[in-house]
Amino acid sequence: MVKTLSNSNSKQTLKSFINYSSLGLEMGLCVAIGIAFGWFLDSRFGTYPYLMVVFMFFGLGAAMKAVFRVWKRAQKEEDERDELK
Repeated sequence: MVKTLSNSNSKQTLKSFINYSSLGLEMGLCVAIGIAFGWFLDSRFGTYPYLMVVFMFFGLGAAMKAVFRVWKRAQKEEDERDELK
C-alpha cells in the first residue's frame, strides 16, 4: 500500500514537472509567432515596424494568459491536495 502511494505521488510530480516545463516553450512560441505574423503583415503592407510591435504585444498577452492558466491549475491542484488531508 505504501508503495502505491509513493508511485502515485511520483507520477503526479512528473506530470506537474512536464506541465510547468512546457510553459517556457509556450511563452516563447507565443511571442515569436506574434512577431513573425506582424513582420509578415508589415512586409505585405509596408508598415514596418508597427504591425510587428502590435502583434508582439498580442503574443505577450497570449503568453501571460498561459502563465495565468498554469497558475490557476496549480492553485486547483493545491486545493484538492488540501481537501484530501
